[in-house]
Amino acid sequence: MTKIILAGGFGKLGQAIQDNLNEEYEIVGIVSGHQHESKVPVWTSLSDINVAADIWLDVSTPATVFDNAMYAIEHNMPLVIGATGLSDEQVAILREQSSKGVLIVPNFSLSAVLLMQFSQLAAKYFPDAEIIEAHNPKKVDAPSGTAKQTARLIAKARIAEPTSTKLAPARGEQIDRVPVHAVRLPGYIAQQSVYFGGVDEQLTLTQSTTSRSAFVPGVIRAIEAVKNIDGVVIGLDQII
Repeated sequence: MTKIILAGGFGKLGQAIQDNLNEEYEIVGIVSGHQHESKVPVWTSLSDINVAADIWLDVSTPATVFDNAMYAIEHNMPLVIGATGLSDEQVAILREQSSKGVLIVPNFSLSAVLLMQFSQLAAKYFPDAEIIEAHNPKKVDAPSGTAKQTARLIAKARIAEPTSTKLAPARGEQIDRVPVHAVRLPGYIAQQSVYFGGVDEQLTLTQSTTSRSAFVPGVIRAIEAVKNIDGVVIGLDQII
């Protein structure tokens, strides 16, 4: 049985993980910003943690994820990060400091991972692309980590240069010359569309998640994969 410390266990994704992990995994404690009733210990401070675990699984917040990650590294735990908000500088520090595997996952949805892979393939033939992503209003970052990673993958896969356009505010945030637009509306959990345009033809790829339980199979894949990873790996697409 794999023992897990879960950071952010009472957020919506954290709760879905608690409710849907199978019997092969045991959550031995939860790190949270507030006390909650739970069958396992709940710690509001990293200094209060008093149990060992095989894996640190972090789905907390941008404000806490880096400190959590450093704690896991200092205590020699492989680390799966599903929280967004790490800067490039912080990721570089994790690369320098980690002796166990670190898997950073912008999105645990398998359909989102496939969308990123399909986008890479399409970008070889359609260098002009734009991304529209939609989440609920409580999502703390915009654009999403998934959208940013998709844009970077598109840019890396391009063979030809994209068409240059005027960079007006309505054109979205430019990430490696891919305009990214963020929608925040009630009723959405996670949705992303990638639009490719060519001469007299268009291609649209769309992925939608309607329940956070859809993320759990990806979480399990990440937990198993990080046991055999050296250094820092970014993206579920790198391990499936």
